[in-house]
Amino acid sequence: MSFDSHPPKLTVRLAGADDAERLASLMYLAPSREAVAMAGSARAAEQFQAIVFRNALQAQTSTIIVAETASGLAGLAEVSRGADAPPLPTMARAAVAAMGVAGALRAAGRSLARLKVNVSSPEGGVHLVELQVAPELRNRGIGGFLLARVDEHAIAQHAPHISLTTTTDNPARGLYERNGYQLVARKTNARYERITGSAGRVLMVKPLDIIA
Repeated sequence: MSFDSHPPKLTVRLAGADDAERLASLMYLAPSREAVAMAGSARAAEQFQAIVFRNALQAQTSTIIVAETASGLAGLAEVSRGADAPPLPTMARAAVAAMGVAGALRAAGRSLARLKVNVSSPEGGVHLVELQVAPELRNRGIGGFLLARVDEHAIAQHAPHISLTTTTDNPARGLYERNGYQLVARKTNARYERITGSAGRVLMVKPLDIIA
């Protein structure tokens, strides 16, 4: 599959477990404040994310759609049928492997604030866990291209909707709104804001017209 508007020669494929480190590296070229705050450092967050990606791809609990140019990765979209976080035992093992025991314990303490702003996704649909575009290629249509591929994936799964959660101040909310996502819920927490700089998180949902 190709996309010939802008940038040219953009192709798409599904990621495999061997892509985990490259995908995590792409995410942390410009890491979110939340991810760094939760993990304690960008390096720890990247290592943690690589383990989470590998586990999800090996267990087939997530599908990761990758957009590439001739020079390498341009963006990714991770989708799942469940929540946006792996089971707690999986998260704990990944945290210890990436941060060590002491670092994992510190991250667990910070994650309590994250739990205060968690917004549950509606059941039955596809959940967009991650959407990332390489910083030097942003604002060139790749985010919209990936969201269109997520639509195709969701329709093929006969999903009634696509959901996502993100921080209240994420500039990508405008992209999501332009692509049909609607604000459904918002949660804020003072401690979460002190840790991350964001007031809280929002749930956005895109209804899909599926013909049975």
